[in-house]
Amino acid sequence: MRLLDHPNERRKTHAQPVPLIGGIAIFGGILLSVSMSIPLDRPLAYGLSGAALLVVVGMLDDILGLGPKLRIVAQIAAALLLTVGGGVTLTSLDDLFGFGSIDLGLFAVPFTVFAIVGICNAFNMIDGIDGLAGGLTLIALGVLVLLSPGDGAPRILMLVTIAAIVPYLICNLQLFGCTGVKVFLGDAGSLLLGYLVVWMLITAVQSPATLTPAAAVWIVAIPLMDTFCVMGRRMLKGRSPFCADRAHLHHVLARCFNSPRKALSLILPTAAVLAGIGLFGQVQRVAPAALIWAALAFFALYLIVLRYAPRLYRSLARQRTVGFRRRTATSDAVPRVGHDVVTAET
Repeated sequence: MRLLDHPNERRKTHAQPVPLIGGIAIFGGILLSVSMSIPLDRPLAYGLSGAALLVVVGMLDDILGLGPKLRIVAQIAAALLLTVGGGVTLTSLDDLFGFGSIDLGLFAVPFTVFAIVGICNAFNMIDGIDGLAGGLTLIALGVLVLLSPGDGAPRILMLVTIAAIVPYLICNLQLFGCTGVKVFLGDAGSLLLGYLVVWMLITAVQSPATLTPAAAVWIVAIPLMDTFCVMGRRMLKGRSPFCADRAHLHHVLARCFNSPRKALSLILPTAAVLAGIGLFGQVQRVAPAALIWAALAFFALYLIVLRYAPRLYRSLARQRTVGFRRRTATSDAVPRVGHDVVTAET
């Protein structure tokens, strides 16, 4: 089987080959459930066609290593299927910055394609530790389900997607005793999840809108901030924005705490709080400009924290080293009782 992730790179932490079938399984579950529960209208048909394209291309990339250019072409094609074919398009950004409504006009389709490709790549790039991309997707879709009206097709599709992700997370994180059945999303899965999230975000922003673009930014704040930071840093160093490294937020936190699981336990609650801010802003009808400027301020704080993260990592590493030396010195100083000595307890 060639859909395996082998532990042959410096960035990989697993010791055994792991199947890259999580995304394929999720998409299969979604297709099966949708075919039995939702009438196939035009947006759904074209949207699922774009999703299928990304799953196929992602699977080929997992097997053959297609490279970023072909992935980008596939993402643009999937975005065009959704926007031009399905009519899922951003036409206005509302009063995003407080200077009046921003109507996209002729730029509606190009901007929507850019947004779809950007969020697809954001979820693809953040899929670096177990449970992260799937957990972020659950948070985003969970908030959107709370905002979605009635039992329309988008709401059912989101619920079906959530139901398909949960078994994957159980296997990926090996919860409830599910050891020996670990699977990864693969590029097919991470691209699929990003595509489904941005599809539902745009649908919620469309008329009749249940979400403002400013609130949508908070719902996917962690993937967006991580992608902007990492790609910007790479370009400033004269490298390709799509080259692989260990500069992502989850890598930094995993090094600081010496545990990917601890990094996950910090990132997901933070993402939930940020998405909750977006939900609160939407429900309380907070001005979009206030939400977006607050998001930009948080992003600036994020950049400052990341700047000092290496110093924190070195400090924690020194503390761990000193603690290890102290424990070693203490254990060496305590005399050991041999097997031929009878203690008082015996």
